[in-house]
Amino acid sequence: MRLVFLTVFAALCFKINAQRAKPDSIWYEKKRFTYMGIQANLLLQQFISFNSNSSINNNPYLFTYSTNNNHRGGGFALGTGFSVIQSSTNDGVASITIQNINMSLRVGYEKKYLQRQKFIPFWGLEMGMGGLNNKTISTLNQSFNNSTTTIETTKYFFGPALRGGVNYAITRHIMLGTEFFLNAQIAFTETHTDNSGVQTAGNSVVPFNIGFQAPTALFLMFRY
Repeated sequence: MRLVFLTVFAALCFKINAQRAKPDSIWYEKKRFTYMGIQANLLLQQFISFNSNSSINNNPYLFTYSTNNNHRGGGFALGTGFSVIQSSTNDGVASITIQNINMSLRVGYEKKYLQRQKFIPFWGLEMGMGGLNNKTISTLNQSFNNSTTTIETTKYFFGPALRGGVNYAITRHIMLGTEFFLNAQIAFTETHTDNSGVQTAGNSVVPFNIGFQAPTALFLMFRY
């Protein structure tokens, strides 16, 4: 009876060890890793800023995607962002409505290192593009004809960027990450003003503008 028990126990231990080794083997033999992420600043803002709506983060990319070779680390990276913010104030003398729409897209090459370790540094070279629209409507409530001024600015931009950062693996599939990027952009801006029916327009081009984005955004990543 004791021999049967030891045999069954040994068989169970062997099976458990085989099940544990199998995922590790599959994980190592995978040809590519896929990473999908979402910016977590909005989720953590209540804890970080103590219920304040202010935030120093201005990273425009809300969703990220990349697929990297398991051994060499190189691969394809994509990032997208879209936001709409509207606010209104009215002090009895004037009412002001502000609307901001921001769209961003980036596509390029990315390389990750030490993908099976806890800390995974990476860098990328990509092309970014996007546009933003700002519309401000001001109305004087106490004027004779309630005069209204509308100022609308539309900006389109594109240019290359050098990006770097690090991911931290909480589990095999769940990660946290942050990034910075240095970009150079060409921007086209159009401004339209309507002051109680009197309309004016203007255009401008910024041929070369260099910007730096500090790693203030925190991304929640899923890897498979």
